[in-house]
Amino acid sequence: MFVVAWMVLLVGGESKTWAQPSTRADDQGADVLLNDGIPKGVENVTVEQRLGNQLPGDMKLIDSKGRKLTLSHYLDGERSLILTLNYSNCPMLCNVQLNQLAQSLDKMDDLKIGEDFQLLSVSIDPTETDQRLRDTKQRYVEQVPSHANAEEGWSFTRTTKANVERLAKEVGFSYKYNSRTKEYAHPAMLAFVSPDGVITRYSLGVAFPPDQMKLALVEAGQGNVGDIVDQFVLWCYSYDPNENSYVPQAWKMMRAGGLITITLLGLALLPYWLGRKGSPSNVADQETHDGNVNSTADSDDASGSAPLKPTQWHLSGNAD
Repeated sequence: MFVVAWMVLLVGGESKTWAQPSTRADDQGADVLLNDGIPKGVENVTVEQRLGNQLPGDMKLIDSKGRKLTLSHYLDGERSLILTLNYSNCPMLCNVQLNQLAQSLDKMDDLKIGEDFQLLSVSIDPTETDQRLRDTKQRYVEQVPSHANAEEGWSFTRTTKANVERLAKEVGFSYKYNSRTKEYAHPAMLAFVSPDGVITRYSLGVAFPPDQMKLALVEAGQGNVGDIVDQFVLWCYSYDPNENSYVPQAWKMMRAGGLITITLLGLALLPYWLGRKGSPSNVADQETHDGNVNSTADSDDASGSAPLKPTQWHLSGNAD
C-alpha cells in the first residue's frame, strides 16, 4: 500500500495544470500551461458574413411532411425570413441555439411567425429522416405558444449533401464532419433574409435579444414588415458589426427630437393664432377701417356731383 501511495503522489506531482493556474504559495513562479488553442478539427469552422448574397431559390428541399419543395417556396416577396443551419442529432450547440431562439421569439409578440416573417431550419445532416424532422419541429414549435401560426411558419427541412454545401457556401457557413464521433462541428448563426432572398443581416452566437431580432426583421422586410413606428425606430438605429447589434444614432435622434419639438410648438401656438385673428378688437379695427374708406368715397362722390353756381358757370365759360 505504501508503494502504491508513493507512486500516486509521484505521478500527481509531475502532472501539469491545464486551463487554470494554481494559487498555492509554493507554486508561485512555476510554469503554467493554458489550453487556449483551437482544436484542429474546428479551427476553420466560422461564419463569413456575405451580406447582399442571393439565396439559391432553385435548391430542392424536403420538409417534415415529406413534401418536395424549393427554397423559393419560402421567399414569397412579402415576408422576411430567418434561416438557420442545424441538425437534429447535434449533442449541444443546436439545442442551446434553438432553445434561446424560441424563447426570444415567444417574447417578441408584436411580430408574428407565419404572418410577418417565416423561419427555415435546414439540416446539415443529409441522412436525417422526415420523422426526425417532425420530432425536432414539434419540440421547438411548442416553445412559442404566443405565435398561433408557428406550425406553418417555422419549417424544418433536409436536403442532399451537395445542396447543403451549396447553401452553406452562399451564406458563408463553414462546418466539418467528424467520422469518428459522427458529429458536425459548426458555428451558431441566424441569417436574416429579405422577401426576395437577399441576405441583409447576421446574428452570430446563441443569445437573441427580442428587440434586436425585431430590428433585423424590420430591416430585412424592406418596408413590408412592421408599422410606421417600427420603421422610425429602425431609422434611429444602425448596425454595429463590432458589437454584433443595433445601436442608436445620436445625430438621428437629435434631428428627430428637434422635428418633434417644432411640430408640437406649432400645434400649441395654432389656437392662439386662430383666436387672435378672430378676436373682437381685430373685428372692430377692420370695421373702423372699412368705415373710413366708405366715408372718403362718399365725400368724393358728393363733391364730384354738386351743381355749379352761376359765378362758376361764368368762370367755366371763360375757361372754354
